[in-house]
Amino acid sequence: MTANDDSRSGIIVAGMHRSGTSLVTSVFGACGYQMAPDQLPPEDDNPKGFFEDRKVHMLHRRWLESLEAGWDLSPRLRELRDQDLRLPAHLEAETQELVDYYRSVHPWVWKNPRATLFLEEWARRFPEATFVICLRTPGAVVDSMLRRKSRLRIPSRRKLYRVRRLMRGLSLWRTYNLMALHFAQRHLDRTVVLRIPADLDVLQRSSPTMVFEPGLLKRPRKRVAWPAAMALRCQSLHWRLSRLAEPQRLAELLDAPRRSDEPAPREHGHVSLGGLIRIAASIAITGALEAGYNLAF
Repeated sequence: MTANDDSRSGIIVAGMHRSGTSLVTSVFGACGYQMAPDQLPPEDDNPKGFFEDRKVHMLHRRWLESLEAGWDLSPRLRELRDQDLRLPAHLEAETQELVDYYRSVHPWVWKNPRATLFLEEWARRFPEATFVICLRTPGAVVDSMLRRKSRLRIPSRRKLYRVRRLMRGLSLWRTYNLMALHFAQRHLDRTVVLRIPADLDVLQRSSPTMVFEPGLLKRPRKRVAWPAAMALRCQSLHWRLSRLAEPQRLAELLDAPRRSDEPAPREHGHVSLGGLIRIAASIAITGALEAGYNLAF
């Protein structure tokens, strides 16, 4: 199967950790997209499962290790976020094995939050794929990480441990979503931004018997929500990504397996006028805002 045979046969779900990627992937699976049989097992914070291919998960962990980084190593990720992070040679064989596997099934979906750091490489490997970026507010994401007792590589014995952990979480949120924004701006025709929880109604309509419980997405506690609201660069970035959301395109993707005989609604290289206007408006307005913000992480 080639990209020309079916230009919308695959879905890659990405986004910052704790942003609803498991929920979204479970709905794509319920709508008829094929997922790998070997998935990560459920844990207390995701009792119904992560809906995540174990091999994809391990590949991204090794990929980050080759860069002397980790998903939560914020200072190193800030150094890397403006680079085109190509696949290292020693991971080529297992990556090609994954590509070949997903090209053998139709339609397919896989997710991994770490993939957000490597979207350009995956766009080259899967020219037929659409990228669904899950977007959740910085306060909700950081609070979710803190609820699951993530240390975020901040030793508990350090002074101001809780404050440092909060700031590290916001820094991570910004790095992941900044890389997602840059990718979306370059590949608007291949990217769908999904707001959590604003677009949950689209998921619910597409899969009335939702596999995942949306109620697991808790609202942030005030002690996290208030400082997050003051992180103006994060708030500005959230607004910019939110402006790119197109719920109708999301609904079309979810419905695609049921109308697989119809031609794809969009072809590569064509961008809607509305999408271009949203891009131009978000860059013009928030560019001025961010120039005045000096919040450092």
